[in-house]
Amino acid sequence: MNFIREEVVALDTNQFIFALRQDINYPSCRILLFERLKDINIYLPLQVLLELQRNLSNSEMRGVMLALSKTKNITWDYTLAPLALVKKWEEQGAKKGDAVIAAHLEFNNIQYLISENRHFLREISHLPFNVLSSTELIAYLD
Repeated sequence: MNFIREEVVALDTNQFIFALRQDINYPSCRILLFERLKDINIYLPLQVLLELQRNLSNSEMRGVMLALSKTKNITWDYTLAPLALVKKWEEQGAKKGDAVIAAHLEFNNIQYLISENRHFLREISHLPFNVLSSTELIAYLD
């Protein structure tokens, strides 16, 4: 199941927050962020960067950047998500932030979103990407 090592995956904002704040309910987020980023290719959309800046302290943001410096490969996407795709996702019932992330993933053909938000767009059928938890991703890497 090591196929995921060759894929490009996006990390949801909650992966960083749970890892940096050492949330006891999500130990796999810490493992992913501090031990396993070296094994994966990451796509980081603008929306996630903005959410991180809104929710984390300067010290925590330094922790994010330090962790990301250890990734196998990272693609920073500073472009805005295509408005037509954002609107499409909103019309299907996605909240604003989720719609923007979904638009980024769809536009860039990213096949995996790593998120602890198990209901991420669950109300929408036929997502063009898969949602995996950090526990699932780590299991695929092993």
